[in-house]
Formats: sequence, structure tokens, C-alpha cells
Amino acid sequence: MNNILFRPVEKKDLNQVYPLLEQLTGMDYSSRNKDECWVSFNTNTAINSIVGVVNNKIVTYGSIIIENKIHGSISGHIEDIVVDEDFRGQNIGVKLINELVKIGEVKECYRITLFCKDHLVDFYSKNGFAVNNLAMKKFV
Repeated sequence: MNNILFRPVEKKDLNQVYPLLEQLTGMDYSSRNKDECWVSFNTNTAINSIVGVVNNKIVTYGSIIIENKIHGSISGHIEDIVVDEDFRGQNIGVKLINELVKIGEVKECYRITLFCKDHLVDFYSKNGFAVNNLAMKKFV
């Protein structure tokens, strides 16, 4: 898909981004106070979130969080990658990942990491990521 425009996420995008995130997580975000969420989100300068827009519709969303390490290096963490169900299979995910990696390169990240489910390993491998170590999470 060549007519996709990537840009930073804006507050006005929340009405379209939340349903995308619901496709990713299965959680219902409709009762969230969008004003409070935006203020909290927007004050975190480490987050670089973008949307992909086709014909004024947001069809993809993702973020790269920039972390300044104590040893002076900078790393990036890709999060919340989602493409609208109706637009999958059109290489939009590839383009989104490439855009986020470019942001990491501009921010001079020495590495960019992400977590993914087993069935997505091939997708991310084709996009230059390699399995490295084991990830564990504790939800609190």
C-alpha cells in the first residue's frame, strides 16, 4: 500500500486508536477518560508513537520508547504494534516497523527490542529482528 501516511499520534486520534488497540489486546477502552489518558501519555517524552493513515482513516498504530542507559547508550523498545483487521496482508505492518526503526536510528539507538507472540516470530525475523534471550513478564 503506497498511499499510507505516517505521522505522530495526536489527541484527536484517540477515537480511532483505541479501537485498534482493542483489536490487539481484546480489552475495552471505551470507559477510559481520554483527556486524562492523553495528559499522562503526552507528558512522557520517551514515547514516540505514530499512526498510519489511509484516506483519513487510521489503519495502524505503534510506538518506540527511548531509554537512556546508565552507561551512556540509548536503546529503543517497540510496543503496541497493530494493523486494522481490514488492512492486514498489505505490508502495512512492515512499513510501520520500518518507520519506528527509523525513529530509533535518528535517536541513535544502539539496539531496538520488541516482544512478540510465537506466531509472529517469522514476521519480525523477515524485518531484521532476531530471537535473543527469553522474555518474562509479571502483570501487576
